Amino acid sequence: MNPGRSLRVLALLFLAVLPTEKKPIRVFLQDGANALDNLHGNWPMANQEMAAAPKFMGYDCKLEFGTECYNAKHGGAILPESVRWLRRDYSK
Repeated sequence: MNPGRSLRVLALLFLAVLPTEKKPIRVFLQDGANALDNLHGNWPMANQEMAAAPKFMGYDCKLEFGTECYNAKHGGAILPESVRWLRRDYSK
């Protein structure tokens, strides 16, 4: 399955599952402007759709969008802040 379609399917699953009893989860997504965009799908657009599903249902969701593609340059640069964002408000 191509990446764009995989994320669209996941977004649809979120819309199907999230109307159930709310769970204590946070969703963090990272993508870049130079990610896959071809006749099989658009990864940046699919990630925006994926981020919209949990937000629509009231979940805490963040999409960090950079200029890179799929490498460690952007992900590594934002990792410490990403982990802090995901773990905030949790007891130590």
